[in-house]
Amino acid sequence: MRENGRSMVEMLGVLAIIGVLSVGAIAGYSKAMFKYKLNKQTEQLNTVFNAVARYHGSFSKSTEQGLNLTSIFVKMGEIPTEMIDNNDYLHDVFGTKLHIRTGFTADPTILIELRSELIKRSDQNLEICRNILTIAKENSHNIFWLESRDLPITVSNSLYGDMYCSEDKKCLKDLTLDDIYTTCTNFGDGTQANIVILWKI
Repeated sequence: MRENGRSMVEMLGVLAIIGVLSVGAIAGYSKAMFKYKLNKQTEQLNTVFNAVARYHGSFSKSTEQGLNLTSIFVKMGEIPTEMIDNNDYLHDVFGTKLHIRTGFTADPTILIELRSELIKRSDQNLEICRNILTIAKENSHNIFWLESRDLPITVSNSLYGDMYCSEDKKCLKDLTLDDIYTTCTNFGDGTQANIVILWKI
């Protein structure tokens, strides 16, 4: 007599195959989503960098030091709405905190301070840090200088934009993959990434 249906062993085999396929699908989705977020971060930061590069010359050299400019750029419609958190800070797709203000520097400047939540050293956090520095390098023609440091500050590196670098001032445009890797591996394991990008007024 022929039996209908499946045995328990067959059912368990089918469930095991479905489980393996599901794990693969989830891993693929996670990688695709992370890649999407890297591209979104590039788009967001380029928008903010370009806005500051366009308007930094509009401010007076007598502009108050430490003045919060985030709300001004928001009101001007220069900031993507998904980045707006409050009047003091912006956040990119990874939660990197951005603050736009005038600098406490000898030369009047406007700066963007990026504080990335890269407390734990991981492959993903290394990619996020690398992406930020690569975006800055691609904007080196518009930038006065960039300083990368960990918090609390134990390591600090300064790189200058195209118009300001020289033999004794490292050029942002010459930043290599090894330099980026070295800088980004200084972040994590209890330290916070802090990247400051400045434009002269």
